Amino acid sequence: MLEQTLQEEWVPEEWAKKAIQYKALKKRINRVVEELESIGIKREDMVLMYDIERVQHQLVPRLTVRTTLEMEDLVLTKIEELGYSFTEVQEAEAGVCLLTVSLHQDALFFQTLYEELEELSRFRDEREKEIVATVESLAAEIGKVGGPSRRKSDMYLWREIFQLYIESEVFFSTRERSAGRVDVEVSRQRMGEFVAHVNSAGLQKRFHHRGSLAAFGAFQEMNMQIMKVANYQTINGIAVHKILKKFDKQTSLNSSILFPDILQKSFETNILNSTVCKDVCSVIAQRLLNIIPQLEDYTCPICCSVAFKPIRLDCGHLFCVRCLVKLQRKDEDKCPLCRQAVVLHADERNLDYARMEYLKLYFPREVKEKQTENEREIFKEQYGHIVDPDKPTCTIV
Repeated sequence: MLEQTLQEEWVPEEWAKKAIQYKALKKRINRVVEELESIGIKREDMVLMYDIERVQHQLVPRLTVRTTLEMEDLVLTKIEELGYSFTEVQEAEAGVCLLTVSLHQDALFFQTLYEELEELSRFRDEREKEIVATVESLAAEIGKVGGPSRRKSDMYLWREIFQLYIESEVFFSTRERSAGRVDVEVSRQRMGEFVAHVNSAGLQKRFHHRGSLAAFGAFQEMNMQIMKVANYQTINGIAVHKILKKFDKQTSLNSSILFPDILQKSFETNILNSTVCKDVCSVIAQRLLNIIPQLEDYTCPICCSVAFKPIRLDCGHLFCVRCLVKLQRKDEDKCPLCRQAVVLHADERNLDYARMEYLKLYFPREVKEKQTENEREIFKEQYGHIVDPDKPTCTIV
């Protein structure tokens, strides 16, 4: 079943060889059952208590049998004949004893599964490093073709592309009902919709530089690679879940609880539940999408347009100069965001010159529109009683 799934999902042959060896593990479960029967332990006759301990990189399962004194001699005889290590019998209550024994086949089963997951963890780290290297390369290339100082820069086109990508929520959803990581099928659908939106808007056709076309192709391929790795991890996670469930069904032992707990303590992340998406998407957001800043991160919270000529109040919050002047004219001293009394004390010393130059560099169109809007508003305040700047002027022929 696992092999068929790997083929249907077009998993590369090299990856398939590193996947969980489901058939081999199923055979090991049969050997565990045979081993239990060989020493006279029947799940329907005895209460079984099970535990798995990790000693460095070795897993040591221990089986405790709660049995009657009449059956004790028979079980002990078989255990000794087969050469198993065991602890001394402890008197639990009248007519009942406890016997703890270390078997062979269950240790081989869990050790094999553990080592396969260690290999998958290393494989995941390798793929993540490759994707991060791609992110770094893309950031450098897009920084060149989309830089604000570049002649005929593609900055505004990349800003629109990145905004569409953020809104598509390819790997993670922020919607209330479906918040969190999405499955691979949903990611594929959303990625397809994102590319369709880019094409329908004709963004690729409007690129000025060939480097932008190549970068967009690499960006698509990077996302497909993330989905491929995430899907591979999901397939293996399902395989592990099913093989543990099968182990418990045939042995009546609680490996589905014990083994994941061992993994949680052994690895930095929960290898059965975590995917490459979370770490890589964080890198994409910090090192790639930030190359082209989005306007929503630089707007005035009052007028919701670019906060040009930004005034940073003593409380740290930032507003455009026109909105601040209006607050002062109303004799409003409290910051609209934190309510600290800092507005009336603000003057030209609060002007954030570094932010102002940054906005002129990365948002030239929005800054120009804001300046025009401010000039029109100032004109109306001073001369609105004489002439309306919004009213069309008459043309004398």
